[in-house]
Amino acid sequence: YAVPEVCPACQEPGIEVLGYGTERVEEEVESLFGNATIARMDLDTTRSKDSYENIIDSFSKGKSQILVGTQMVTKGLDFDRVSTVGVVNADSVINFPDFRSAERAFNMIEQVAGRAGRRNDNGIVAIQTYNPSHPVLSFLLQHDYKGFYQHELAERRQYNYPPFVRVIYIYLKHRDQAAVSTMSFEYAAHLRELLGNRVSGPDEPYVARVQSMYIRRIMLKIENNASITKVKKLLNDVRIEMTNRKLLSGAVLYYDVDPM
Repeated sequence: YAVPEVCPACQEPGIEVLGYGTERVEEEVESLFGNATIARMDLDTTRSKDSYENIIDSFSKGKSQILVGTQMVTKGLDFDRVSTVGVVNADSVINFPDFRSAERAFNMIEQVAGRAGRRNDNGIVAIQTYNPSHPVLSFLLQHDYKGFYQHELAERRQYNYPPFVRVIYIYLKHRDQAAVSTMSFEYAAHLRELLGNRVSGPDEPYVARVQSMYIRRIMLKIENNASITKVKKLLNDVRIEMTNRKLLSGAVLYYDVDPM
């Protein structure tokens, strides 16, 4: 949906777009480095056929001196003269609501840090964060891959996450927000009667609405040695029972096994 010009609740024309989008960062950088040519790489600027290659080529040849972009700028790019890399709002990656967020944050920041000083000179990497003592950042400062791996593995063992269990996400979608909330709580309660503390949720996923459909998510943690055939039958039986009781009327139900 397009951003409304007036507030739909109070009808006041006071809506402003805030945050750390690439366009906003580009504006701030331009105000600080007015003499530099700035390129931006995000979904909007790379829609056309050759736009990605043109942006990379321009930056590689020095036609643009500053490149602002999303995570796509971290993927395997090799520039001779990059001396400084900045990661804006690293907390949004580190604290993303997913059990793999620390792993992904470590990989992404380590990759983007590797863009600076790839030839002869040492590079500078600046990371913006509200929590500089976070374990992920401590391991990044030392480039300690093994230490991070051992730390992450111990946490996943403690809190029962992969690779020590298998995860199944159950998603429910409905056009009515109240209805999908009620359905998901009923569904989770029924699963909890059968599977106990293997069931978590329901909760709102990071993207809780797509077009006109509201989304809720239930998470199952299943032992690695459990029979997936039996788990599949159990989930199917629960779905049929809920459907027969008309508790899933109008809902879309789907599963994500071993989510990546």
